[in-house]
Amino acid sequence: MKKIVTKNLYLRQLTVDDVSQNYLSGLQDPEVTQFTEARHTKWDKEKMIRYIEESNVEGVSQLVGIFLRKIDKHIGNVRLSSINPLHKRLEFGITLFDKSEWGKGFGTEAIEGICTYVFEVMGFYKICADYYSINKASAKIFQKLGFSIEGVFKDHFKINDHYVDSVRIAKFNHTDSKPTKNSV
Repeated sequence: MKKIVTKNLYLRQLTVDDVSQNYLSGLQDPEVTQFTEARHTKWDKEKMIRYIEESNVEGVSQLVGIFLRKIDKHIGNVRLSSINPLHKRLEFGITLFDKSEWGKGFGTEAIEGICTYVFEVMGFYKICADYYSINKASAKIFQKLGFSIEGVFKDHFKINDHYVDSVRIAKFNHTDSKPTKNSV
């Protein structure tokens, strides 16, 4: 993966050398992981290293670190998965684990950078994600960035003693779209 540079960030493939106390503390914080499946894991350094190694599989998935450019600070990750070159689509998920950087637009900027990379460098047509319906911050960011809701999986995730919906979203690279026999 090529390094992605945006106004305030750079994104690159995460390595085991990026494991830090700040990263570990973030994954151990219930507020950080409340809307992710990472909340089900008791994280330690060894589990983090294993996760990074298992997430970086050529042609299948990539774990991408989000770093502040000015101070070279690792603040979060984007995981690209279900990479499908035949259908030119992939899935992604994002976590900003450094709460001191929340509310500054870095999540939005990172997603914009990833979309640009996926569409312009990888040449893909579609990028997909899911978010918990109660995660209003994600809903706002994805709407702002032009993602469309493709569907809702009712009562898909259990949080504490209740279920919440999963909202399925996608964004398309319309410069790559060509009409097919099935187009309306």
